[in-house]
This record gives sequence, structure tokens and C-alpha cells, in this order.
Amino acid sequence: MSRLVPLTKIVITGNKGGTGKTTIAALLAEYLTYQKKKVNLIDTDPNQALQSWINNCQEEGRIVSSRFPVEYQIIDTAGVSGGSETYFKQADIMLIPFVPHYVDLQVIIPWFNSLPWERKEKVFFLPNRYQKTKEQQEGLAQLKDETGRDKKGGTILPPLSSRPALYGSVLNGSKENFFNKPESEQAKKAFQELFKCYEKNKKSSQSR
Repeated sequence: MSRLVPLTKIVITGNKGGTGKTTIAALLAEYLTYQKKKVNLIDTDPNQALQSWINNCQEEGRIVSSRFPVEYQIIDTAGVSGGSETYFKQADIMLIPFVPHYVDLQVIIPWFNSLPWERKEKVFFLPNRYQKTKEQQEGLAQLKDETGRDKKGGTILPPLSSRPALYGSVLNGSKENFFNKPESEQAKKAFQELFKCYEKNKKSSQSR
């Protein structure tokens, strides 16, 4: 009899386009694979960019999406509406990449505030393409202020800097795992914090 493997479902979402959702999905899959975890990937976005990355890696001789049983499932969505609702309900983690400026915040803050508390505690914001400008610093401060009003969720992770030459090339596919490279340290820090906070939140929920 095969051993049942606990499955953690991670949904990458957000109603604002151009925030790097698919790149983050691929980076997260790379990180978990680097940690010797088995990962299954689902691409619900009509443009199928994540599936193209899966195919590109396979052409390079590397399998990045495994069949069940796996420990993690990552779902890349086109946004927070429509057919993705089923995935949101099942999610253990909702990872929201965003660029910390006014336009993105006008979308993600009202969305977060509309969530029931049991979903808010599953939300993790990942600042992407961070340039440490005054506008972006103020944007992060605004989001911290909004999420700080609700102690049950809305964790903000360490930011990823604006390095398109580094992260943008990930979706081309590669023979080598991204996290074997020294320049992966920033993304590694963000994902380490993600799972550290997730485990902490899970223990807190179980004790209530």
C-alpha cells in the first residue's frame, strides 16, 4: 500500500496583470524541487506561459512537474475571478505577487479587505520588481498598514528586486535548477520566509 503524501496547494493569483505571476510560479517550483520536494504544476492562464516553461525544461531533459503523489501543487491563475474560484477555496497558500506602487495597491487592497478571515490568513504578498524608490517604499508602508489592521493574515514577504535579466530568463527553461546559482539568494530568502510563516500560521490555527 502506498503512503499517503500530505499535499499543500499553493495558488499564485492577483487581479493586476504584469506582476510576474508565472515567473513566480516557476521560481517557486524550482525552489521546492531544489529542496527535494515533488511538485505538480497546473496552468489555468489562457496564455499557457507556465506550461510553455514546463515544456521548455522537458526539452532540456529536466522534469519540473511531477505526477501524483506529490507534496506540493502550484496553480498559476489568470486572476482572482472566474474559473479559479475552486482553486481559491482549496488553497493552503494564496501567493499574491505585486509591484508596490499606487496602481497595484488600488487593486489588491480592496480585494484583500473583501476576503473572509479564513482566507485572509492564507494570503502572502510578494513585492516583485522592487526598486526601493520613494513611491514603492510608501506603497509597501501602505500595504503593511492595511494588513496590520487584521492580525489574521496578509503576510508581506521580503521583496524581489527589479532584475528582468535574471528572473525574466527563467521562463526560457534550463537544464539547471535556478537555485543552484549564487544569484538565487534573494528569491531563496523570500520563499524561506513564506514557508516559515505558513508553518507558524498552521500551528496557530490548529491550536485555536
